[in-house]
Amino acid sequence: IKAVNESDYNHIPIVVFTGNESLEARKSMYELGIVDYILKSTGKDAVRQNILTFRNEEPVDERLQGLRYAVLDDSRLDRMIVERIFAMYGIPDVTYFDSAEELLSGDTKFDVYLVDIVLRETTGDKVIVQLKRKHPESVVIAVSGIDNVKTVSRVLSTGADDFLTKPFNHQLFLARIKTNVRNYLLLQDVAKMAVTDALTGLFNRRHIFERLSHEVEKAARYGSSFSLLMLDIDHFKRINDTWGHQTGDDVLKKVSDAIRSSIRAVDIAGRYGGEEFMVSLPEIGVEGAALVAERIRSSVECVPFGREGLVVTISCGAAEYLGEDVGAFIKKTDDLLYRAKDG
Repeated sequence: IKAVNESDYNHIPIVVFTGNESLEARKSMYELGIVDYILKSTGKDAVRQNILTFRNEEPVDERLQGLRYAVLDDSRLDRMIVERIFAMYGIPDVTYFDSAEELLSGDTKFDVYLVDIVLRETTGDKVIVQLKRKHPESVVIAVSGIDNVKTVSRVLSTGADDFLTKPFNHQLFLARIKTNVRNYLLLQDVAKMAVTDALTGLFNRRHIFERLSHEVEKAARYGSSFSLLMLDIDHFKRINDTWGHQTGDDVLKKVSDAIRSSIRAVDIAGRYGGEEFMVSLPEIGVEGAALVAERIRSSVECVPFGREGLVVTISCGAAEYLGEDVGAFIKKTDDLLYRAKDG
C-alpha cells in the first residue's frame, strides 16, 4: 500500500479486502492511505457492489469541484481519510484545520465546512453556531463517531445542515456532500436570478439602483468619489426592424459582454432598460470615467456581429457624483448621454 501511494499510481483508490476485524488493523490501513476497508464477512454481493462503485462512479459535477471546503478535525488520521476521499473525486480546494481558533479567526469564507463534534479545546456544536452566524449561507456538516439520536438532534438544532458518522464510507460521504451542495447551489442560482437580467447576464435595473444607492451613501459618509456611465446602443430600433428581434437580442448580449470585459471587478454594470446600460465606477473621477467609456465604445466597435452591413455603435454619458440624490445623479448622467447622441 505504501509503495503504491508513493508511486505514479497514487491517484488510484486502494481498498483493503480482509477478514481481520481488528480496529487497530483498520486504523493502520487508513494511516497508509486506503479509501475503504471491506470485511470478507460482508458477503460476496456486498463486496462486488462496493468494488463496482469505483468503476462506475458518476463524474463529480464541475461546480462541486469548484467550491472551497474547510475540514476541522484534530485527528490526523481522520484528516488523512477525508483528504484521500476528496483527492479520489478530484476536489482540489480543501483546507484542513486542527484548531477551531485557527478556522474561526481567519478571513476566508468557505462554501462547505466539515466540523468534528469532539475537539480538544472546544466542542463542534459551539463552532457550528459561530460559523452559521458568520456565514449563514455556507453548508456546515457535523462529523462524529458518536451517532446516538440525542447527539445528532442536538447538533442539528445548532444549525448544522447534516451529520456524518465516522468511520467514513466514501460513497455515503460524497452522496451527503452532493445533496447539501445541490441545495446550496440552487439557492445561489435563485439569488443570482433575483438580481440578474436574464438576457444579458448583467445586473437588473432594481439591483443596480440598490447598488447605486449604496455608493451614494458611501460617498456621503467617507467623501469618496465615484462616477456613473449611461450607455445606449445607437439606432437600436432600426437594427430590430432590419435584422429582426433575434439579431437585436444578439446585439444586446454582445454589447453586454463588451461592457463586462472593459471594466474592473469592483465596477457595477447593469441593464437599465431596453438598449440602455448603466455602469457605476467606485473611486473614479469623471476623467477616469471618460477613459472607461471610450474603452467600452472601442470594444463594441470591434465586436463581429455576423450580419453583412450591421454596424453597431454606442453613445455614452459620464458624470461624477457631486452630492446630489440618486434620482438627480441619474438624470444628470442621462442628460449627458442624450447630449452625446444628439452630437
